[in-house]
Amino acid sequence: MSIFIGSTPNTTEEDLNAAKGILEGTVSVTGSINELKTIFQNEYNEKSVYFFNRGRDAMYFLFQNLNLQPDDEVILQGFTCIAVLAPILWSKCKPVFVDIKRDTFNMDLEKMREKISDKTRAIVVQHTFGNIANMSRVREIVDQENSKRNDSNDIFILEDCAHILDFENKQIGKYSDAFFFSFAQDKSISSTQGSALVINHMHFLSGDLDKKYEEVEELSTKEALYNAKYVLCWDKIKKNYFKKILLPKITVGKALLLWYRFWGVIKKQASSDTVDFDGIHKMSNVQARLLLTQLKHLSAFNENRKKIADVYGRNETLLRYPLLVENPVEIKQRLREIGVISGNWYTTPVFPITWDKLECLGYRVGECSEVEFCSKHIINLPTNIEVNEDKAKEIKEIIDKYAKVI
Repeated sequence: MSIFIGSTPNTTEEDLNAAKGILEGTVSVTGSINELKTIFQNEYNEKSVYFFNRGRDAMYFLFQNLNLQPDDEVILQGFTCIAVLAPILWSKCKPVFVDIKRDTFNMDLEKMREKISDKTRAIVVQHTFGNIANMSRVREIVDQENSKRNDSNDIFILEDCAHILDFENKQIGKYSDAFFFSFAQDKSISSTQGSALVINHMHFLSGDLDKKYEEVEELSTKEALYNAKYVLCWDKIKKNYFKKILLPKITVGKALLLWYRFWGVIKKQASSDTVDFDGIHKMSNVQARLLLTQLKHLSAFNENRKKIADVYGRNETLLRYPLLVENPVEIKQRLREIGVISGNWYTTPVFPITWDKLECLGYRVGECSEVEFCSKHIINLPTNIEVNEDKAKEIKEIIDKYAKVI
């Protein structure tokens, strides 16, 4: 089977059976959210945990309860996804972009300090590819700034853990006011769509958050079941992606992908339309059941990511292995020739928004030089469970032989 860096890359036979059972009605999903909540509260010291349909839903829910005002500023890094920016725009706030460090692809914290203003109300700190940002330093900088402010104007630290889920890493969530995980189709574990928001410091938020969460709309049955269908559809696509039909460029898998998208059976998770507010929803019991199945294998998934990243050159638990090269287009094509679909996070400062559309979203081309350099030279190598050591070595041989590594 072909290796995809995204689109449920950690699917096991147990996941396929769970998805089939949910759709056929032989697998019960009743109580799955409560079961999932218990696991997360046990892992994170009984903190308040809320589950949403998407990470952007979790962010928007949080921002609404921070009582952010129009034109309040929210700091985030360039080299990110539109799904991170969208809830800032939905909240009528001004995004303030910060450059990154090339060695980690995370926010440059000294440049972050320089961007803090009287209007700064929140900072979103991203662990890019699973590289853990220096959260203790973020906390130190923000505490110094907050000591000069009234409590009502304190800066809120939101930790973006969309690229990592590791219960053994106790640094995650330790220094932030809240943190969230994504369970989208291309994350550490997946329920096709999904997110968990964990609140450390409730005093920042207004009103009864539990009551406000209860008022969040639920997915319809059809919308919930989409998440199970997605798993099965992508399994078929991947198994047949390189199987030729008639013309050299037309394959069974590509035809299936086009067919499913045409009929709305599957859809892209993030696109230029993501900036348009389309409401927020709670996670469904269907998604929770899919996630509970994946959670059984979390340690194995993370161990494999670390082992494969080590073959490539870094002994870290990385969602994707980032590499800067002079010839990314050529390398992607050479990897396709061995059945590997590599990744392109992030080939624009706010992916997948094209360069000519960035200014409309508040990003000025030229303001983050390291972001823009990395976007033009980045390629991501897969670390997911579908990649074994032999395949990783084959990928590494392609890189060593053809890549003009920067």
